[in-house]
Amino acid sequence: MKRRTMLAVAASALALAVGAPQAQTKYKDEYKVSTVVGTAFPWGKGAELWIDLVKQRTGGRINMKLYPGVSLVQGDQTREFTAIRQGIIDMAVGSTINWSPQVKELNLFSLPFLMPDYKAIDALTQGDVGKQLFGILERQGVVPLAWGENGYRELTNSKREVRKPTT
Repeated sequence: MKRRTMLAVAASALALAVGAPQAQTKYKDEYKVSTVVGTAFPWGKGAELWIDLVKQRTGGRINMKLYPGVSLVQGDQTREFTAIRQGIIDMAVGSTINWSPQVKELNLFSLPFLMPDYKAIDALTQGDVGKQLFGILERQGVVPLAWGENGYRELTNSKREVRKPTT
């Protein structure tokens, strides 16, 4: 199985995947970059910026094309991780919540009230836990590049304000 590279993002997380570096002198004509959302959203804008920077900094040797709305997997967000492993997608800016069906440990970021603020998320992703999760992803054929944040999920109801979990 070919190894792929990705970037995962926490807290309702985001992930970026890139084809793993190989000893080669010729690049593909075009690398496919998947995003879950369209280009009007921060993930899409970030992917566009990344594509532009790679092209600029490689003198045009590496060309990447953005495929928003997980269009490479017919809009099925949960298939994106598998498609990276299979080489259908070369790179992805995706979410841990969408990749968690294949990598159960990524459900960590979906646990309500686990992380009180962004400082706690940074401590988690930049510490031993983040390293362990990267190792898990690598063993599944995807090489992580970095963590990022995409904000918190919201929990609401029609009865009262939710401030903490109840027992």
